[in-house]
Amino acid sequence: MFIPKSKPHEKTHEDMKLKDSFTLLSWNVHKENLELDFQRRLEKFLNRYKIDFLLFQEYKMDKSNLILPKEYNIATAPNIETKSNFYGLLTASKSTIEKKLINLSSSKEFYLATKKANLATHHFFADGEELVVVNLHAINFVGAKNFIKELEKLQEFLSLHSCPVIVSGDFNNWSKKRFDALMELERSLGFRQAAVENSKYIKHFFNKPIDHLFYKGIELVEARAFDTKKMSDHNPIFATFKQLK
Repeated sequence: MFIPKSKPHEKTHEDMKLKDSFTLLSWNVHKENLELDFQRRLEKFLNRYKIDFLLFQEYKMDKSNLILPKEYNIATAPNIETKSNFYGLLTASKSTIEKKLINLSSSKEFYLATKKANLATHHFFADGEELVVVNLHAINFVGAKNFIKELEKLQEFLSLHSCPVIVSGDFNNWSKKRFDALMELERSLGFRQAAVENSKYIKHFFNKPIDHLFYKGIELVEARAFDTKKMSDHNPIFATFKQLK
């Protein structure tokens, strides 16, 4: 089950409710986020699209300095630590993070001996409706049974929430068994998968897209992938959502 954790660099500002229309950027940044080229590209995204949620996977966190605009509330879920850095998930939100929950995988990846993390953050619209946002980097170098076991843990958590939910990130669903298990999760929970414009830019492995955006209880206005010229081995997915009235 998801359990609360306290992690470095988390911050919360004054109470800010979620707007009824909001934007989200999901991106496996492959530990490149401290590079100057990355920071310049991100600044352009933020200035042009006024992004409300940032969901990063494989984010590199300098223990002495976290480089993100001050208007964001931040929750982190590191799964690797070195002397100078943490690596893992980072969710940044312009709305208040009312609660954050982290799940570390039961299994460790072969060779790397690392666990993967999911990070769920809870937010509220102005009318009091809750939104749960799950930032996910699925476990990779394990057998299909262990991959499916981790999806079942996620399914158990998501089944407890009747409110709007977004699940996005790197699902590592590169095999048929993994892909089928992910589609079963979508069906069983009543989620919809975002149809992404310029989907050719989404990271594929063995001819299967592995970055996804699932949602329920809200309206998807648009979703598109951007070509970032190999700044990472993945490209970002941008989406705009509206609250259902």
